[in-house]
Order: sequence, then structure tokens, then C-alpha cells
Amino acid sequence: MEGSVKQLIPKKISRDVAEKEITKWLDYKRVNDKKREAQSDSVEILIDAVADGYLSLNEDHALVHNLIFPIEGELPVRELEYKPRLKVSTVHTHLNGVKSSDADGRVCAYVAALTSKPKDVIKGLDTEDYSISQSIAVFFL
Repeated sequence: MEGSVKQLIPKKISRDVAEKEITKWLDYKRVNDKKREAQSDSVEILIDAVADGYLSLNEDHALVHNLIFPIEGELPVRELEYKPRLKVSTVHTHLNGVKSSDADGRVCAYVAALTSKPKDVIKGLDTEDYSISQSIAVFFL
């Protein structure tokens, strides 16, 4: 098909290696055992994403998410890079206009802050990709 972009097949890795990568990221963030246990579903989603080749950890502890379903269009998005740390001022900028009672809007704002992408780009993610994004964002809430 003319104009289409060939989807790269992700490189799968062992679950043990994937678990070590996510543990390394959580250790870097100094996430305590209680929060890890409370967010065990999110930890499992992240481990699965690493094992499936859609998520990787950079040397600077940023997570790189190769989108399962890239966003096509005028400005295509094929990957998201999540900062390992966030400043409160950055979060506040992205939370501007989001009601405190809007849990989904708040998570979307955190993902936008983490990736430096506009909220409209984040809202355009497929639910499979957004699930990974949410699982990262919960460790910043």
C-alpha cells in the first residue's frame, strides 16, 4: 500500500529480564513495597509490555513505549518517552482546566506531562497503549 508505514515487529525478551527492568525503574523512582503491592496490576502490565517488546528502559531511566497501534496522520506518533521524574510545576501546567473530580482527565494530564505530548495526542491513543501509559502514570500520582 502506497504511503503506509511498515509496522516493526517488537523484540520479545524473557519475563525474568522484563521484571528486572521494571524493578530497576521502580527502585530508581524509590517506589516503596507498599505502593508496588497496591499497584501490582500496573506492575504486571508494565512487565508484560517490556516482555512483549513494547516498553524499554533507557540508561537515563526514561521508559520508551513503542506504540502497539501508532497514531497516523499529519504528525504521526510511533513512540512515547516517559520522563523518570516530574516537577510539580509541570504537572500543574498540564492539570490546568481539569477538574479535581475527573480521575481520567487527571491521569491523561499526567501522561501528557510525562511525555511532553499534548493531551489531544494522549486522548488519541488506542486503549491497549493507554493501558500502558496509565500503568506508568499511577506511580507519579
